Amino acid sequence: MSPSGASHEASPAKSGGLAGVGSYTVRRSRVHGRGLFARTAYEAGELIGEYRGRVIDTEAEGETSSASDSDPSYTLLFAIDNGLTIDAGVKGNSIRFMNHSCDPNCETTLDGDRVFVHAVRHIEPGEELAYDYNLRPGDPSDRPEDYPCRCGSVNCRGTMLDKELLESR
Repeated sequence: MSPSGASHEASPAKSGGLAGVGSYTVRRSRVHGRGLFARTAYEAGELIGEYRGRVIDTEAEGETSSASDSDPSYTLLFAIDNGLTIDAGVKGNSIRFMNHSCDPNCETTLDGDRVFVHAVRHIEPGEELAYDYNLRPGDPSDRPEDYPCRCGSVNCRGTMLDKELLESR
């Protein structure tokens, strides 16, 4: 991390890693705290990167988090099917700084216990990278306003909770 608070992740494509992966940088976000911003252009379907961290079996270990922030809208956890969760606060990468948007330019896909982020449309350099968190809290008493959305999109639903979950309430 540099003194300015920005973290620069080297492009794996330029450093001999995954082919076809562009580059991004972490900096202050108008949405929430820090965010992830494109340093190169991305096309729809292009791989942004992998959401990395410690894989937790929440059924065996409980839902533990390395996050020190008590704000429920601040999370480094990515829930995967079958009771597995990735805690990006432990061995995570810069992808963990991607913010939520109700009108996202990225989407996530699962491959076993791995999560990959892809562009869903053309993304310009300097644009903030975001995906729809589609949160599903474990506590049924949690309210949508407990997970406020600050994306500013014209399609903003006001919460980071899953659209289908909201429609079923």
